[in-house]
Amino acid sequence: MKSLSILLTAALFCLKVSKGSETPQQVFMGNSTTSASNCFPALDFPVPKAPGRPPAQWWCSPSDTNGFLGFTYETDGCQSASTLLADFTRMRNDYKARYVRLYGWCDDQGTYLNNVIQAAYSAGLGVYFTIWFGFDGGNAWIRRRDLIIGIVRKNPFAPYVVRSIDVGSEPLYDWALQPPQAVADQIKFVRSQVGPFGIQVSISEMQYGYSVQGPSQMVLDAEDVVHAHELAFFDKDAKTGADAGPSLISSTKWFVSKTNNTRKIIFTQTGWPTNTKVWKGNSPKAVASLESTKAFAKLLDDSCETFKGITPLGGVGWFWHIWSDSMLEGWGVLDQSGKPKWTFAPRTSC
Repeated sequence: MKSLSILLTAALFCLKVSKGSETPQQVFMGNSTTSASNCFPALDFPVPKAPGRPPAQWWCSPSDTNGFLGFTYETDGCQSASTLLADFTRMRNDYKARYVRLYGWCDDQGTYLNNVIQAAYSAGLGVYFTIWFGFDGGNAWIRRRDLIIGIVRKNPFAPYVVRSIDVGSEPLYDWALQPPQAVADQIKFVRSQVGPFGIQVSISEMQYGYSVQGPSQMVLDAEDVVHAHELAFFDKDAKTGADAGPSLISSTKWFVSKTNNTRKIIFTQTGWPTNTKVWKGNSPKAVASLESTKAFAKLLDDSCETFKGITPLGGVGWFWHIWSDSMLEGWGVLDQSGKPKWTFAPRTSC
């Protein structure tokens, strides 16, 4: 961490937010007077040694958050602090990432997540945290939830790095919590703990996930922001990445309609695989290839204005799923050796 004086400075600003007059909703929205270049994590914003302002005046507004945001980053490997810093800096410098989304879990006592916060701040990235349920059931997620909450409360840099916390990645689809009201209740509980710090709370879920356990409108109603999984490769009529536009538009309009056109929409998982070594498509016509992946990335860029026209609060921002094939074979921008598969230069605004 930084020197004691820096930590104390940041801590004072955290205290100001928790005791100040701003409501969580005002903090979520950010300061509307903050220009797009004078906010974190704008690409031309010089990150100071310590934030020097309250979180409500720190984050870029939703209207300035569209286009490519960053990468999903798998954390089961418990990467070292130096690896985190190197990867995050590369994301920022080589690909103009503004955020990184954590996927999976490193089961230590919190050192890893604190290292993530430090590395992200140093690299100029915001972080999307995920309370990880895993795929085997059990109650480990409760300990992980409480660990994240504790870190937000104790690490004075957390409110300036952690932009959101998801109560699970596809928790409805995976039946990780049931019934859906239990998911909504957890969103509200986590918000009660981190809301005063200006941190948004949601779940990361695909449209289909909101139907598998029955009606789940109460979950959408509880979310501060929609975090949608848009993996059109798995559609029953999928073909190539270039043909995925109708699927993306249809799903996006569904989320808009279910949230009364009032919620920011982020694609927390989207992408297209270059091979099917991990997962095959649900359509025999689904093409997994480098050309199809490149076409899907171009489609996202080309659709930026369309998304902006059909969604509130500045349009859609999106994360590429995933950083490297070493994390999920076929889906990374980087191959197993850490080399780029193609020249990935996505648009970061529209």
